[in-house]
This record gives sequence, C-alpha cells and structure tokens, in this order.
Amino acid sequence: MLFDVMPIPVFVVDEDVSILDYNAAAGRLMGKDRRLVIQRRGGEVLNCANSKDAPEGCGRTLACRRCVLRKSVRAAARGRRVVRQAARMELITKGKRAKVDLRVSCQPFTYGRRSFILLVLEGLNA
Repeated sequence: MLFDVMPIPVFVVDEDVSILDYNAAAGRLMGKDRRLVIQRRGGEVLNCANSKDAPEGCGRTLACRRCVLRKSVRAAARGRRVVRQAARMELITKGKRAKVDLRVSCQPFTYGRRSFILLVLEGLNA
C-alpha cells in the first residue's frame, strides 16, 4: 500500500484527533497493537504527558487548548491546510517526561461522503 511506504508517521484522524488509520511508520513509532490505537485520541496513543492530567484524557486538559497538534487538526477540519507548523510535545517515554520538537502538517480530505484529516508528524522517529 502506498500509504505504508512513506517513511514518516502519517495518521488519518477525525476532528477530535481520534485515530482512524495510520501507516507502517506510525505503527513502528507507537509499537502498540492496532486494537489499542484505533478510535483513541492521538495524545493518548503518543503518550503526551498532558493527556494524563485529566481523567477524560487527550483534548480535555487546560494544556490541550494550546496544543499545536490539536489546533492544526481543527484548522484542517475547517478546510484549512496546515504545512509544517512547529510544535513541541511533552511525551512520557520509559516513565520519564521528554520534550520533543516536531513539525505538524494537516490536510483535510473527503472519502465517500465522510470528511477526514491526514496528519503528518515530522521529527518523531519511527
């Protein structure tokens, strides 16, 4: 599949950043069973430190209001293309918090009668 030959993590998400599909590079990055990823929000799956700050998880904390990834996806949901927007995420890796700089690109698209967002994360190594 063409989607899987792309060397950087690519996700298909909805407006709430719930993951609907992803490519092989994203799968290697997450290292999780597909059943633990699909229909879960991106921050939860990527281990965003802020997603742990509210029982409801990703998108429901005060820090989520400033999240570039979330803002970019919402902009794409409104029809705006976002290209290589600088972002910094604080991830939990091996029990420790680490700041990661990355570039976020989002592109809205329609498949059938449904709208989706293609989310590309550059700088997260898969």
